[in-house]
Parts: sequence; C-alpha cells; structure tokens
Amino acid sequence: MRAIVQLWLLPCRQMPLLGVLAHLLWLAALACLAWIRPHADGAALGAGLVAMGSWFWHMGLGAALRGACQPENFLLPGFRRRLAGLGLADAAVWVGVPAALALALGVPHAMLGASLLLLAAAMGFAMGVERWISLLFWPLLVLAGWMPGLVGAIVHDALGSPLTLPLLLLTAVLLLRLALHPMLQITDRPPDASPLEGLSLGRSTAADTATRRSALGRRFEGWFDAIAQRALALALMRYREEPSAARRRALVRRLLLPHDNAAALVLRIAIMAVFAALYVVVAMHRQHFNATVVGAYAVLMALARFPQIGRGMQRMRPNLADLYLTLAPTTRTQYQQMLASALLVLVPIGTLTALAYTALGIVLTRADQPGLMLLVTLIVATGGGLVALGVHLVGPQGTVGRQLVNAAVLAGTMATYWGGAWLVDALGYLFGGGLLALITLGFGLGVWFASQREYLQREPCFDAPLA
Repeated sequence: MRAIVQLWLLPCRQMPLLGVLAHLLWLAALACLAWIRPHADGAALGAGLVAMGSWFWHMGLGAALRGACQPENFLLPGFRRRLAGLGLADAAVWVGVPAALALALGVPHAMLGASLLLLAAAMGFAMGVERWISLLFWPLLVLAGWMPGLVGAIVHDALGSPLTLPLLLLTAVLLLRLALHPMLQITDRPPDASPLEGLSLGRSTAADTATRRSALGRRFEGWFDAIAQRALALALMRYREEPSAARRRALVRRLLLPHDNAAALVLRIAIMAVFAALYVVVAMHRQHFNATVVGAYAVLMALARFPQIGRGMQRMRPNLADLYLTLAPTTRTQYQQMLASALLVLVPIGTLTALAYTALGIVLTRADQPGLMLLVTLIVATGGGLVALGVHLVGPQGTVGRQLVNAAVLAGTMATYWGGAWLVDALGYLFGGGLLALITLGFGLGVWFASQREYLQREPCFDAPLA
C-alpha cells in the first residue's frame, strides 16, 4: 500500500500546482453534486469540474509514470502489481466515487456520466504518456468549432442510444491500450540525443528520461539525423582540403549544432508549413483576427530555440573537454571565442525562421500589411535573438533562474514587437522602421557584446553538472 501511495504522490511532487488544482476541482464537483438542487443541475456542473480535473490530473500522472517506467524499475518486486493497484485506486477516486454519489442521489444518466469520466481520465492519461495521441482528438475539436449545430444534434441523439455507453467504454479501453503498451514494454534505451539539437519533435535530451516517440516522429528524426550526418561529413572533408580558420569554425558549428544547417532549416520550415496550412484551412477559415499576431507568434517560435543553449552547454561540459583537446587552442580566450562564434549562427537562423513563418502566415491569412509584418519581424527577431543568445550563454545555471530570464526576454520581445508594429504603422516604414531598428538592434548588439566579453573572461569548465 505504501508503494501505491508513493506512486500516487509522484505527480504531486513533480507538479504540485497541478495536484492541488485537480483535487480541488474534485472536491468542488462533489460539493456541487451534493448541495445544488435539483441534483441534475448539480450533476451537470460537477461532471464538468471533475472531468476537467481528471483530465489535468491524468495528464500529469501519465507523464510521471512514463518517467518512472524505466527498464531497470521493472526489476523491483511487484512493480507491475503496484501499478495495477494504483490504477484501481485512481479509477475508484475519479470515477467510482462520483458515480456512486450520483446513483445514490438518483441523477439521470448516471452511468453515462461515469463512462464519460472514465473516457476523460483515459484521454488525459494517454496524452500524458504519448503526446501524439492528442492529434487524434484535434479533428473532433475542429468539428465542434466548425459545425456546433451538427455536434449538438449528435450529442442529443447519443443520449438516447443504447450503443453510446459501450462505445464510450470501448474508446476508453483503446486509449488505455495505446498508452500502456509502450509504457510497460521493456526495451533498450535509445541513443542519447545532442543537447543542442533543434528538432522540437518531442525527443527528450534528458539523460534519465524514457523517451517514446511515434512512428511519424521517428521518421522525421531519421531525416534530420541523416541531414546532420551529411553536413558533418561535408564540413570535415572541406576542412581537410583547406584547414582554414573559417572552415574549422564551420566544423565546430556542425558538431555543436547538428540540426542547424541549410537543408535542415528548409525541411523544418516545410514541415511547419504543412501543419500550419492544414490548421488554417480547416480550423480558421471563418475566423477574422489581427494578422499581426502571426508575426508575434513567429518571433516567439524563433526565440524558443535559445533557452536550449544554457541547458545544452551545461550538459555538454564533459564532452567539450574532447573538443578542447582536439582544437588545442593557445589561450582559453581563443577557445571561448570559437564556441561563441559557432553559436552566433543561431541568430540569423532564428531570424530566417521567423521571416519564413511570417511569410507563410501572410499567405494563409491574406494579411493586409505584409510589408509591416515582415519589417517588424526582421528587426525584432534579430534584436531578440541577440539578447536571448547573450543572456542564455552567460545567464543563471539553475533551472528556475533560466526560466525567469527566458520569461523576461520573451515579455520584452513581445512588448518590442507590438510597440514596433505601432511605431511603423504611425511613422511609416522609413522613419518608424529606422527608429525601431536603432533602438532594438542597438540594444541587442550591446547585450551580445557585453555577454560575449563576460563569456571570454570565464575559464572553460568541463565538470559534469550537479544533478
């Protein structure tokens, strides 16, 4: 019993806010069901609350158990039996107790509500274990927003159909099967990914995290890895032909940033274009909104690459010792300068990515001011990239500190973007854009040169980071 309690508390320790919020929703749902008259109205409100809390809780529970189900943990005595006990206790709390209370109060459609609660729990758990499962429900959400009348008619007819209950139970069982099969499967640990890779496909770079990916994700990763291998081989061949400083820097860049080359950038933009086109065509064809938001979102996506610099360089310390011995620099400043110059390429890559995403958004949304969006994105993405690279290169080593710094950088960049859009719209492309470039790029270059100067003064560190 103690092991089951520890497994139950696992998501609460990792995500305390989620645990508190989910269980408060559970208590609020039971209170609505017991005290609101008539009980049918209380049950409707309580079912929504407990379904929301159950979905959040089981997403966290699935993510926590995915990390706990390491191959070596299955050697523990009765580990699978303890997991089964946790599942039964969890189902009793989140489904059994509300259903029993609803049946005791004579609430209509109580068993149907219990099956919906089970489906919500299974859905959240499956999404926590296998994130790609959320894509299965995306068409349903699109349909609900696109044709709400049809969805309402389907729900009305489903309430009176005897097949609804078994179909809901079958769907919940299938979702649990999709989540539990890979989680309980004992396989060899996949090769460690590069701490500075730029895939953003769900491949974890943490050494102690069990990563399970979908077939589509593995296919994408195979493409990017093949491109990275060819780019590294080409850089090595060019360096052997002519061992210049520029080609040595390019070779170091291919080692540190395997997925930040021209071919990988084109493939990444093409994949994003496919998904963005599907979303806009299917989900947003009737909606009207400020198209300038697309540029802001593109800048945010470009800046999402930089927080990985601080984490990745910290994790790569032991491996960087081999790079230091291979380069054999005459001074430590020369070595630090080599790393900083190699990482600086992320700024133009981020700017090109933001411009490509903005151009794609302009085409899909038929924006009224494409020139304004591209100009502001160009300036803000460049300045924001310089600031983000500088602060993450020399910023805090702790996780909380990095998160606070990243939040400050994102907030400042978004404020600059919207202020720049207003400035260019008010003063024109020449004066407004020039003033925005003077302020933004001046500040970005100042932060980068100051950060680079601080980084060059530091001694190279090759110690493994503390856990």
